[in-house]
Amino acid sequence: MRHYEVVFLVHPDQSDQVPGMMERYRALIERGAGKVHRMEDWGRRQLAFPIHKIHKAHYVLMNIEVDAATLEELTSAFRFNDAVLRNLIIARAEAVTEQSKIYIEELKDQEKERERDRRREEELAARREQAEAATAEEDN
Repeated sequence: MRHYEVVFLVHPDQSDQVPGMMERYRALIERGAGKVHRMEDWGRRQLAFPIHKIHKAHYVLMNIEVDAATLEELTSAFRFNDAVLRNLIIARAEAVTEQSKIYIEELKDQEKERERDRRREEELAARREQAEAATAEEDN
């Protein structure tokens, strides 16, 4: 079996289907006695150029180890799935298992967003408390 790096782009309107697609492709690979060494959901990103008048797409990266028949089946699955805009399969000399730099940046962005949301919630809670205290003083 050979090692491959697979990237596929999903139509942004079908972004909610990406986890199911990832699981189907993982099952397809494992059913063919292959291994998934790395699977990353990079989220929606700007395209370098429009594809079918679409400017953003949902990116997914997989590093896999499969035989030729399973690889052909995966390629066919991409071809007949209307949600997949583009795919790229590159042969690799060995398995890549560490997280990609793009995925690490995506995780950092998500963490920053969660922190920002947490701070906003704290500020809103503080404002509510101040408003309730002011209302209580006015009532007395």
